[in-house]
Amino acid sequence: MISRQLLQLARRIKQRRNFHIKNLNLTTEQGDALRYFAEHPQQTVAMFKDYQGITHQTARVIVQHMVTAGVVELVPNPDDGRSKLVIVTSLGATKYAQLDQHGWQTSKELFAGFTPAEQQQFLALARRANANLEGK
Repeated sequence: MISRQLLQLARRIKQRRNFHIKNLNLTTEQGDALRYFAEHPQQTVAMFKDYQGITHQTARVIVQHMVTAGVVELVPNPDDGRSKLVIVTSLGATKYAQLDQHGWQTSKELFAGFTPAEQQQFLALARRANANLEGK
């Protein structure tokens, strides 16, 4: 059954991701947050909360732990004095680069033996399948 194969694939990818994040001395939530803030500069905790679909309190705790770890810092938001921007530090940028490299390595292993056309076809079909189930 296709759904069973996809679930197994998703579990394997997630296990690898979690292992790599743990090796960076981050929790999976912090790893996801680091990816978000590195790829979306000049964002606030509230923006991260909305993106992740989590409570503001949860987002604030994740970011505060990241501040304590020196991965991000909070700076005043020049556009809104009530909020602060989350900025990735040099340590955070290094950890993000390592996390990104692990992701590319997993992709390389995942697509071993696939032609470039097969990789694109797989991606297109996965996107289409996700779109079919989105919001249901």
